[in-house]
Amino acid sequence: MPPRSEQPADGRPALTPDGIVAAATELIERDGLDTFTMRALGRELGVSAMAVYGYFSSREALLAEVLSRFMATMDTAPIPGERWDDTLRRTMHSIMAEELAHPEIASISVSPEVGGGGLESHTENIVNLHLSQGMSLEILAKAWAMVDAYLTGFADNVIALRAAGLDESTEEDGAAAEVPLWKRIVASAYSDEAFSEGVEIIISGIRALAAPDPCDWRTPEEG
Repeated sequence: MPPRSEQPADGRPALTPDGIVAAATELIERDGLDTFTMRALGRELGVSAMAVYGYFSSREALLAEVLSRFMATMDTAPIPGERWDDTLRRTMHSIMAEELAHPEIASISVSPEVGGGGLESHTENIVNLHLSQGMSLEILAKAWAMVDAYLTGFADNVIALRAAGLDESTEEDGAAAEVPLWKRIVASAYSDEAFSEGVEIIISGIRALAAPDPCDWRTPEEG
């Protein structure tokens, strides 16, 4: 049975885990992760914090669920017959796009109190996807290190540049001439094109690590 807790005021819909997660996600995106509390969420929902605790035992547990559902939106499902390098291109671009579109939610993954909570299912899916394609454990471990470091570093720098008003659009607007050359170079290093080039470098690196293996790894066909 669902936990017994007070119902929202003002005729709002009854509390549900899905509704709480959706409201928490919206609140974090709007006001930022640092300001997110169960009390603030309760106010948003029209209930007390204790009512929310009736569904989630702690702030950390709720954040882990918010992150888990966010990671599930990324394009990481297996595609029968897909080559491993196309899989890597597809998943890396999807992960980067979602993290840049929702930086506050993505930041939960590095929140000390949450730790790796919320990432387990996503991580397991990616690992199993590449293992099913035939990539060895040794190569996958090395590939994972490269991919994870690249995604994290690239996303963090793009977010920081945007906060400073220095993203790839700097070159496109009329203020570009007023920005020092070195800053424009840094901004251009984090364009969509630069990201794609980095992905290709990682793919080349994986091929080099696996040599002389031909790397003809593919997702199994269905059936």
